[in-house]
Amino acid sequence: MKQLMISLQGMTPRWLKRALYCLGVHKLVGCIMGKKATELGFQTAWARTFKNNRHKVLEYWEQYRYLHDIRAIVQDHDDMNVLDVGCGISTVLHFIKGKRIGIDPLAESYKQIYDYPEGIRIQQADGETLPFDDGFFDLVFCTNVIDHVTDPHETIGHIARVLKPNGYFVLTVELFEENIKRDAAHPHSLRKGDVTQLIQDRFTIVMEKESPWIGMQRYVDGGRKSKQQELILVLKKK
Repeated sequence: MKQLMISLQGMTPRWLKRALYCLGVHKLVGCIMGKKATELGFQTAWARTFKNNRHKVLEYWEQYRYLHDIRAIVQDHDDMNVLDVGCGISTVLHFIKGKRIGIDPLAESYKQIYDYPEGIRIQQADGETLPFDDGFFDLVFCTNVIDHVTDPHETIGHIARVLKPNGYFVLTVELFEENIKRDAAHPHSLRKGDVTQLIQDRFTIVMEKESPWIGMQRYVDGGRKSKQQELILVLKKK
């Protein structure tokens, strides 16, 4: 049943996906399939679109997630160690320099549906149990993933642990005005105050921006507006 639903998701036309999303069908699918199967279904459908639209995804990062500003702050270079937590298929590691590692609970499945470029190493792990030494990374990204994890506090704690002193953490979070029930893939709905509580004891804010939360797939499909906002932070480890 799960494999059939994943296959159907990959074949569904984009216009129909948008209509089903508006009707809240994604929440029902999440209840039926569970968290990991729901995410794998999305990423399987997204993989081919991303392959053909990397330039659009980069454009999205530059226009809505301030990638130019981020790179100017973190000064990425070939010798720095970079981690993306919850990397998925279209990881930001495609667009920056460094010795790049992505972790994701579904990494082994993603390797079967997408060929990551040379220089990007992907391994299976959870944000709550990052399998790296203390102070190993110069830079960590976590992009719209904190609301997916089981324990945001534990995940942020591990990110702080694996960062070098004065290392940078780029955190992107979809913002909500109140705590609402979402779906299996999104167990949390974070308000700006919740984000502040997660980071305040471990990081100093270097850059803070807000932007319409359009989403990469919607952007590729032509979407440019959203009532929802996302928070983009560049943080330095204390």
